Formats: sequence, C-alpha cells, structure tokens
Amino acid sequence: MNETKKRSIAILGSTGSIGTQTLDVARLHGYRIKGLSANSSTKLIEEQAREFKPEFVCLTDEKAYKDV
Repeated sequence: MNETKKRSIAILGSTGSIGTQTLDVARLHGYRIKGLSANSSTKLIEEQAREFKPEFVCLTDEKAYKDV
C-alpha cells in the first residue's frame, strides 16, 4: 500500500480480545495505529505501544499510571 494512502486507526480497548484481534488484522494489512487505550493492562499496552508506536496511549485506571 502506498505510504501516503496508508489508513490510520485508533483501538479502544486494545488489550481485550477484540482489541488484540483488531491489532492482528492491522498488522496483517499494514494499518497505522494512531492511538491505543486500555483500562489497566499496563504490560500489554506497553508492548503494543512499543510495536505500533502510536501518537496517543491512554489508560483509564489512574492507579495503573505508576506502573508504566
């Protein structure tokens, strides 16, 4: 796919089953991940952020902030 036409998406709930499957599809088709969000799964969202390098990452559980 032409880099200038690459589609960007944000994944809400990226650490859940649907979110991880969506990232599998994005990986397969070369989608750019613009943003990721999760409730408190710090280890997995950190791995996802390192792989996909999104502009935005969000954790909704404030207690999980210190773990990142």
